Amino acid sequence: MIDHQAFAQKMHPYTVLYVEDDLEVRHYISEFLEHYCKKVYQSSSAEEGLALYHQHQPDILLLDINLGGMSGVELAQLIRKKDNQTRILIATAYTSKEFLLQAIELGLTRYLVKPLTNEDLVKAFEKCWDELTEENIIYLSKDCLYHKEKALLLHGTQETKLRHKEVIILEYFLAHEAKVIRYEEIEHNIWENESMSRDAIRSQIRNIRQKIKTNLFENISGLGYRFQRSEKA
Repeated sequence: MIDHQAFAQKMHPYTVLYVEDDLEVRHYISEFLEHYCKKVYQSSSAEEGLALYHQHQPDILLLDINLGGMSGVELAQLIRKKDNQTRILIATAYTSKEFLLQAIELGLTRYLVKPLTNEDLVKAFEKCWDELTEENIIYLSKDCLYHKEKALLLHGTQETKLRHKEVIILEYFLAHEAKVIRYEEIEHNIWENESMSRDAIRSQIRNIRQKIKTNLFENISGLGYRFQRSEKA
């Protein structure tokens, strides 16, 4: 059974490129994925798909193996020459040993045997999520995730963008979790050669608190702050 809310929370920050030459299948699966993913780009050919890939740099590719011109495998091979980060799924009717070896060499997240079901797609995309977020997702509380690569706070499917300095501050406190960080240390390590008043530091911390929507910064009177993720994270 699909947990639609949990799946939407996972996939909401990510974009997908789907290459499939069967119009009916492409529209059905794209419509399904659009309920959960940030954006789904569609293409009927590998050639057009390659152009869309360069234009939009999607996080996940879902490629049919049998296309009119270039195959899905050939497209994956082209992309893998310079990109090992984008997750690739291939839909195929083949389950031969030769194809499985190709899948391993291409670093595919998963190959899916057609016809595709919603459950198959959810399992495959959750595996993509695991690989994409292995080092990028940090749970701050049960209701808030921090996506390092995209500099986002996620509350369910709601995204809150962090400013550059807020990212630096949050990641500094994450790296020194549960320790008291003095104002002087914050100024020296985050603002470096800039002079920064305590009021300005408090303002930055206040902004991050408001975006997290949970008070994870403990004010240590006269000294600085201690940051601690929620025990429910």
